[in-house]
Amino acid sequence: MKRFIVILCIAISGLSPVLGQGFYKNINVAEADKMIRENQSNEELIILDVRTPEEFSKGHIEGAINIDFWNQNFVDSISTHNINRTYLIYCTSGVRSNGAMNKMRKLGFVKLYNMKGGMFGWKAAKMPIVTGGAGK
Repeated sequence: MKRFIVILCIAISGLSPVLGQGFYKNINVAEADKMIRENQSNEELIILDVRTPEEFSKGHIEGAINIDFWNQNFVDSISTHNINRTYLIYCTSGVRSNGAMNKMRKLGFVKLYNMKGGMFGWKAAKMPIVTGGAGK
C-alpha cells in the first residue's frame, strides 16, 4: 500500500501544470540571457518589463513589452495576455517583478520566470539595452 501511495504521489506531481499549479521560477541574469537568446524567434516567450514607462524609455531589454506594475490597471492590462505563454518578468531590482509574478500566478498564468537582480543585474553584466519606446 505504501508503494502504491508513493507511486501515485509521483504521478500526480508530474501533472502539476495540468492541474493548474504551473511553473514559477526565479532565475539570474545569465539564465535570462540564455533564455532570450535561445527563444529569439519563439513567439511564446514574452519579455515583460514591469517598471514605469519613464524607466522603460531610459533603457530596457530588446523585445520587452512594458506594463507598469504600479499602475492601477496592471491586473486588467496583464489579463488581456495569453496565460499559457512563457513570461520572463523583470523590473529594476527584482522586487516589482516578484510581485507581478505573484499577481500573475493568481490570475492563472502557468509559466513565469522572475529575473533576480532586474535591470541593475542586467546592466552590471554589461548586457545590451535599447532606449526609447512607449510603455504602459
